[in-house]
Amino acid sequence: MMGEILVPGCGFGHDVRAIASASLKALVVGLDIAPAALIQAKRYPLTGNERYICGDLFGLPSELTDRFDWVVEHTCLCTVLRQQRRDYVRAVSTALRESGRLLAIFFLNPWDPEEVPAEGGPPFGVSVDELNELFLSEFQLEAEERPTVSYPGREGREIVWLLRKR
Repeated sequence: MMGEILVPGCGFGHDVRAIASASLKALVVGLDIAPAALIQAKRYPLTGNERYICGDLFGLPSELTDRFDWVVEHTCLCTVLRQQRRDYVRAVSTALRESGRLLAIFFLNPWDPEEVPAEGGPPFGVSVDELNELFLSEFQLEAEERPTVSYPGREGREIVWLLRKR
């Protein structure tokens, strides 16, 4: 990946550091609404050209709109309430430049997406049908893959999409 990359909901920055270490020429920006998470992220040594911003994806500052070549989604969407998911898609689209790409690893939860887990969530359920409904009006699906290696407990419950902003 080249250019500028946004990782929304970056938490402790594990994905930010992994991408930055593999893409030394790219600027990787981790965005999270939780200051405590970013304090933890900044305790790790830099691995490349990364930085962290405390902010709300749903209220992107103007300097983060139409800026990024890539958005990398991994475990952010499953924290978003179902009624906010269209706003999530619009926010990601707004962050991307024209023809920018979204690389997403979606966690397909086994429960009905309309149900909230007994513990209250997140994660909140999502299905491939809901992903199609949410993303394909703003993005064109370029590739889809089911990972052969997953985080323990997620085997067979992830899907990777490469999307391009329309």
